[in-house]
Amino acid sequence: MAAKVDLSPTDRILLHLGEIGARRCSITDESIAAETDPDMRQVLLGLLVLHEDLSYSSQLRYEAEAALRLVADERERLLEDRRLAISARDQFLAVAAHELRTPLTALSLLVDHLLMGISPEAATEITPSPLRGPQLPRLKRQIDRLTGLVSEMLDVSRITGGGLDLVVGPVDLGMLVREIVDRFEPELQRRQITLELTAAEVVRGHWDGARIDQVVTNLMSNAIKYGEGKPIQITVRAEGARAMVVVRDHGVGIPADEQNKIFGPFARAVAARHHAGLGLGLWIAHKIVQASNGRIKLDSAPGEGAAFTVELPL
Repeated sequence: MAAKVDLSPTDRILLHLGEIGARRCSITDESIAAETDPDMRQVLLGLLVLHEDLSYSSQLRYEAEAALRLVADERERLLEDRRLAISARDQFLAVAAHELRTPLTALSLLVDHLLMGISPEAATEITPSPLRGPQLPRLKRQIDRLTGLVSEMLDVSRITGGGLDLVVGPVDLGMLVREIVDRFEPELQRRQITLELTAAEVVRGHWDGARIDQVVTNLMSNAIKYGEGKPIQITVRAEGARAMVVVRDHGVGIPADEQNKIFGPFARAVAARHHAGLGLGLWIAHKIVQASNGRIKLDSAPGEGAAFTVELPL
């Protein structure tokens, strides 16, 4: 049998500290009570309290780490649910838009054909036929509006899915804006809105012409919608290495606290009850300009109208 080795008080304390560091402890209430040295008894009691405190802290840390793991797992589950919901939404938008596009296109072509057969005299008859009176142009405008909404739905699907591809080619920006203004001429006349276009210089660059057309068309639509029938100014110019298109109206304007979110999805400058739409136009325009390595800025104040400036690299 090995002889019992008597340890010095210092060695005993070091031994107990080593045990505590290894997360175990041989000190008991009985061993403290049996200790004959009162100073050592106090040291052993302190070491036992230290071990219990460290054990409690370790337990709290373990429980906290377990709670954090549960929170992280729940967060990951919620993010996955969100990803699945967004994917389902985008798939629905894409399918719905494609399904709606076909009948709308056919209906638009039919209305265009009927409009071509209307003479000025027939359109002003006292008792015109439903297909010959002013209702047909109104139907055409509603079809165009629905077609625009369907296009916005498709763009949302493409943008959120990372599929907004640009077909870049040479574009004469002034000519492009003139073509857009020509398209809006009937609407401007109907609303009796004066439009001033300043595009004296030739501004050419390489962009996706169809997408830039979409951006300027959206800004013109907004100017007409929120301009309260007041004049609209459009300017096309080049400044250094950038091309600029500025669309300015003199309507309701946009409050300062709304300007930082006007380019977000489903944002509106005014209440939805006043103007119909999905609130996606400026968001889509912003994404197109971003993808073109440009930027779009807003300068507005309530009651003083709004000026949207599109900057594109030359």
